[in-house]
Amino acid sequence: MPAFFIMNKKNISPEAEELGHQLSAQLAPIVKDHGAILVDVEIAGSKSQPSIRILVHKDPAISLAACEQISREVADYLDVEDPLPGRYRLEVTSPGLDRPLVTDGDFARAKGYLLKVVLLSGKNHRGRLIDWDATQIALGEDGEEVENVLREEIAKAIIEVEFKNK
Repeated sequence: MPAFFIMNKKNISPEAEELGHQLSAQLAPIVKDHGAILVDVEIAGSKSQPSIRILVHKDPAISLAACEQISREVADYLDVEDPLPGRYRLEVTSPGLDRPLVTDGDFARAKGYLLKVVLLSGKNHRGRLIDWDATQIALGEDGEEVENVLREEIAKAIIEVEFKNK
């Protein structure tokens, strides 16, 4: 049996990476039919009982009902195509606010949101994501100077929860 189980995103086997790409390509149209975006496909767990986690995003938020509908359709598709031998557990969920921003798609969805950025050096930055590209992100607030942060120096970037006064 191939070693395709993702235990740590930093140590993904070539088989896991290939399976993730295949599943992403196959499942993206199903998710898109529900007006959502496929963010990631994670495979974890033991070889005898793997878990497939499908992370989906929809503005302003993905509903539980939408996750249920996507889950049913993905389960039907996986039952027919059978990419994983044996039994598996399927989960369809939102990436959540605490999921670190890593990919270009993550930063595109976070544009305009308040971010907390921790650098490899341990220094913290906080600001609204104004812009991004492959090499850096631009953080700032109204009336403040824009701060550019190199993406290669980012240890973790997450969206901050903002509470509005009523």
